[in-house]
Amino acid sequence: APPVREFYGNPTHSPFTLGILGDSSAQGTGVHDYDETVGGWLARALAAGDAGGGGGEGRHVRVVSAARDGACAEHLAAQVARVAPAAPDLAVISIGVNDIRNRTSPAAAARHLADAVVDLRRSGAEVIVGTTPDLSVISAVRSPLREVLWLLGLLLERAQTPAVSAAGGIPVTLRTAVSRHFAADPTLFAPDGLHASPRGNALIGAHLLAAYRSTLRG
Repeated sequence: APPVREFYGNPTHSPFTLGILGDSSAQGTGVHDYDETVGGWLARALAAGDAGGGGGEGRHVRVVSAARDGACAEHLAAQVARVAPAAPDLAVISIGVNDIRNRTSPAAAARHLADAVVDLRRSGAEVIVGTTPDLSVISAVRSPLREVLWLLGLLLERAQTPAVSAAGGIPVTLRTAVSRHFAADPTLFAPDGLHASPRGNALIGAHLLAAYRSTLRG
């Protein structure tokens, strides 16, 4: 993953802290520049005033990322401990793939995720969670593993979504909102065929930003 770019936008604009937590999808594995990651895309949009709810003025965005390749939901507590002291205005979590790989029970994974959301909310952050995508759309996956991954992803997402909502976060269901686009367009994947390309991250970022806009309107 590329090194994190910490600041975006005009330093004279009002400050805004963006926290990024989760696994390689949040860290940006698969692209070469942080601007092309989900976090970088969101930071650029917020710096440009694209979030809505504030008259369109830009922000001076600081990115604080604790996301790590291979992270599972049980690792979120340590990531929250790194991000929460920065008092993020918005925290974005992308997690779940490694919980499936490590056979974490959906209930346990959802409990760890909910705890992270609660702690981030206590720090004053709005929390947006990109739930587990549909891994069966990965082209290298063949039957019967394709069907198994489809089911495991569905079970985890069904545990994550109500847990995030109950904890005060906003779940974004990537398996329905985004994964079908990845299935239809291979350019949304990075060259490794697993992670998102810059275009894929932009698509994910747009859905996460739309969820954040809904909290501002609410």
